[in-house]
Amino acid sequence: MSLLAQSLPDDQVLWVNGQEGEVLALYIPAISAEPVGAVLLVQDQDLHSQWPQRLDGLRRYLPEFGWSTLLVSLPLPDPLPIPARPAEPVAPVTGGDSTEAESGDAQDAGADEARPETEEVFDDSAGDVADVADMQQEPAAPEPPPEPVIPAARLADERLAQAVDALHDRGQFNIVLLAEGAGAVRAARLAEAMKYDGFRALVLLDARNRLAGETGDVLAMMRESNVPVLDVWANAHQADPIESQARNHSARRAGLEIYQPLTLPAYEPGQQRLYKRVRGFMEKHARGVKVDNAEVVRSP
Repeated sequence: MSLLAQSLPDDQVLWVNGQEGEVLALYIPAISAEPVGAVLLVQDQDLHSQWPQRLDGLRRYLPEFGWSTLLVSLPLPDPLPIPARPAEPVAPVTGGDSTEAESGDAQDAGADEARPETEEVFDDSAGDVADVADMQQEPAAPEPPPEPVIPAARLADERLAQAVDALHDRGQFNIVLLAEGAGAVRAARLAEAMKYDGFRALVLLDARNRLAGETGDVLAMMRESNVPVLDVWANAHQADPIESQARNHSARRAGLEIYQPLTLPAYEPGQQRLYKRVRGFMEKHARGVKVDNAEVVRSP
C-alpha cells in the first residue's frame, strides 16, 4: 500500500489508524467551487481498493461533479472453519475373525515392543555398535502460543468508522453510502452503529444480503435509515434476482418513499450509463449545500 500511496497526490492519501497499524484510504476532494457532498465507498469482499472497476471508476468520476469520494481498504473475511469429519462406522466383528485379530494384534505388539536401554544396536553408518539410549531423540521444544487474531469484522467496522470521522474532520457531513457486493453487509453494520443516522442516501451495486461469517442486516439498514435508495444489479450472479427481490419486497413493506431498483447490463464498456445514473440519483435526492461557519455538535 505504501507504493500505491507514493504514486498518488498528497491530498488524495489518508491514513487511518487501526489495531493492526496504519491503513491506506483513497480520498479525492470535490473538483468544484461549490461541493455538494461526499461519498463513502465500501468495496466487495476479496477485492483490492483499486481493482473493482466500477467502484474505482465512480471514485474518480464523481469528484468532477462536486462529490468528494473516500474509499478505505478493508480486510479479507475470516476463513470459515473446516467442518468436523463424521466418524467412520465400525463393522461388527464375528467370533472367528476376533480370534484372528487378537492373534495378529499380539504379534504386532510383540514386534513393536520397545528395546531395553541396555540393548546394543549395530549402526551401519558408523560401522560400530551403539546403545539404544544414545539413539533416543531429545524432546522437541514447545511451540510458542499463537498470536491473538483480530476478527475481520471488527477491523472492517473500525476502519469504516474512522473513514466517517475523516470526512467529518474535512467538513463533510452530507454523506452518501455506496456499497458493492458483500460490502453492503459491512455498510449495514456501520449504519446500525450510527443509529441509522448520518447518511443522506444509499446506493447498492449488486449487493449481497449476507456475508458468511459476519453479521449485518441489509434489509434493516434500508428500513431503519429511511433514506432514498438506488438498488442496482446486473444479473451477473445467480443470487442477484433473488436477493434484489428480497430488498424490493422489504422496501415496499416498510413503505420507503424513494426506492429505485435498476437493472443494467452485466458488462458495459466504460460503465458510463452506471456513472450517470448514480450521479443523477444523488443530484436529485442527496445534493447538499455548503454552509460557512457552521457549528458542529458531536455526540458524547
